[in-house]
Amino acid sequence: MMRAVAVVLGLLAAAATAADTVAPNGILPFAADGAGFEQATSAREFEYPGDHGPHPAFRHEWWYLTGHLAAASGERFGFELTFFRVALAREPATEPAPAASRWRAQQIYIAHFAVTDIARGRFRSAERYARGALGLAGAEASPLRVWVGDWSLGAPGGSWQLRAAEPGYDLTLALRPELPPVANGDRGLSPKSASPADASYYYSIPRLAVHGQLLRDGQSVSVNGHAWLDREWGSGGLGADAAGWDWFAFQLADGSELMFYSLRRRDGNQDVHSAGTWVAPDGRVRALASADVQIKVQSFWTSPRGGHYPASWKVSVPALSLSVDVRPVLADQELDVRPRYWEGAVDIAGTRDTRAISGEGYVELVGYAHPP
Repeated sequence: MMRAVAVVLGLLAAAATAADTVAPNGILPFAADGAGFEQATSAREFEYPGDHGPHPAFRHEWWYLTGHLAAASGERFGFELTFFRVALAREPATEPAPAASRWRAQQIYIAHFAVTDIARGRFRSAERYARGALGLAGAEASPLRVWVGDWSLGAPGGSWQLRAAEPGYDLTLALRPELPPVANGDRGLSPKSASPADASYYYSIPRLAVHGQLLRDGQSVSVNGHAWLDREWGSGGLGADAAGWDWFAFQLADGSELMFYSLRRRDGNQDVHSAGTWVAPDGRVRALASADVQIKVQSFWTSPRGGHYPASWKVSVPALSLSVDVRPVLADQELDVRPRYWEGAVDIAGTRDTRAISGEGYVELVGYAHPP
């Protein structure tokens, strides 16, 4: 979820004009505010499938998929496919006059694709940028279709599908939600600081059944598994004291799910606006505040590209009698994109109500990378 803010701000920097400034949190340069765009300022009722589609009245948004796959051989894989939309200008309410150039665009899109090949000890990632013009990239609501080049996420006929490829790995999947969308925060309103402008609308589909084909080095592998979908849109950023964040998404073997994002302040402490969501096996949803979740870093990993990342954790939620150890399936799952961040598949083992529990998940770490 929170990782997308870094990508959006980085893209705004790349697409910026001379009017751009430096973000007050010092993480990334970006076009300073969302003036002229709608703001996420109050809770709202989500509508489906409409809200799966784009929200061009807001400055930015993202469709974020992470998941775990297994082959009949027992080999395991992780994957990430993410699409970001960033507005360069507010779309007019009426049809604009013919543009001087067909290349002119009011939206820019960026996509990230990554595969973790556990058995072979490989992590591969790729990045694409395209303007929302000439069919190069775009987002449509009915039916849902988001694409950058031939990477795509869609729901033709109501059935979710994705397609992405990079050298050595080509992924085609069908996805079926096993749980309804879950609103995070206050009925979907997710504040990131004390400023009302630093908020977004945020929901998740925390478990989707997945099956399809992975073409690895030219050889087709049938895969099955589960994925997590995050949807978020808004026009703001982070607080002035933000240094980065750690995002956790767990799919546990008892059928429960846990999402939590820990916003880090410059002094190293967790910001009070950190938050998350617990989904019980029976579908009951519980919002989690900053004080509800305890995260202790157990070890660290140093990136050869520069940066010192947490590498294993103890995550506890006392009110749920949950305590788990979280370990990456591979140490190096850092996306060498702009900006660099670590996002990877993890294994989970621990207890809930004194009974053993296990699971799989994804963790994202932003704000730890620096030049070597």
